[in-house]
Amino acid sequence: MYLFIGIALMVVALIGIIWCQKKQKVNPNAQALAFVFLVLILVGAGTVLWDQGIFGGEDREMNRIIENETAYAAARSEVLAKYLVGKYPGKKAVIITEKNLEGNKINKGAYDAMVQALNGIEVEATEALNTPEMSPDNPMPMESLITAKLFNDIFNKYPNANLFIIMTSLPFNMDEVQKFSIWKKDPKKVQAVIVNGEVYNLKRVIAAGYIAAAAVMKNDPNAYDPEKTAPSDPQKAFDVRFILVTPENVAKVDKDNKGIFAK
Repeated sequence: MYLFIGIALMVVALIGIIWCQKKQKVNPNAQALAFVFLVLILVGAGTVLWDQGIFGGEDREMNRIIENETAYAAARSEVLAKYLVGKYPGKKAVIITEKNLEGNKINKGAYDAMVQALNGIEVEATEALNTPEMSPDNPMPMESLITAKLFNDIFNKYPNANLFIIMTSLPFNMDEVQKFSIWKKDPKKVQAVIVNGEVYNLKRVIAAGYIAAAAVMKNDPNAYDPEKTAPSDPQKAFDVRFILVTPENVAKVDKDNKGIFAK
């Protein structure tokens, strides 16, 4: 099972890097996103090597990278969750994750940190995005892998939820993002939370209140130095790589961080 998960991660990440190369001229954040895909390739390669028994099942450098990335991902979740608890106490939330969460230490660490820190918000359910099965013999374009329908099925399943906490990637095709049914709901009652998605084209949606909060990756390459150990304090670790964006501060974030949002 771990061999398949590792290969699948590398295939998805390689497709993602190719996509970033195509989009880097129109999206300055593509470079930062490409780093995330590079980390996924390393994780996938490490999983394959571990499954095959190389290094006796352990590789110190790979373990260090995974633990470091897990610390950053957990910090991102904790900071976002604490903001939500303070801003929306007593609300109902649905968490949207990727498939095979148990097989991805980084994403599992991020999820566990999110659930633990959401003390004061009722987590109604956790739903895995029902993406199509992939294999090395049958790769799929990123545009086909993640679609609006997968998200809309979850949005429509929980009519009483107030917050949909999206911990997966958003569709790479912006046309698909625009088809989200959540944009048709009253933002005073229902909002999305973007934990790990690209928000380059979503400034107006955030400003209008449809997105309660988002962890936006900094577009400074120095923020993604794999040799830099994540600070033990979650807020400090978050501040190294991410910016917390809300409807209240999105205009200032855009002004202070050139290239984070589209013009």
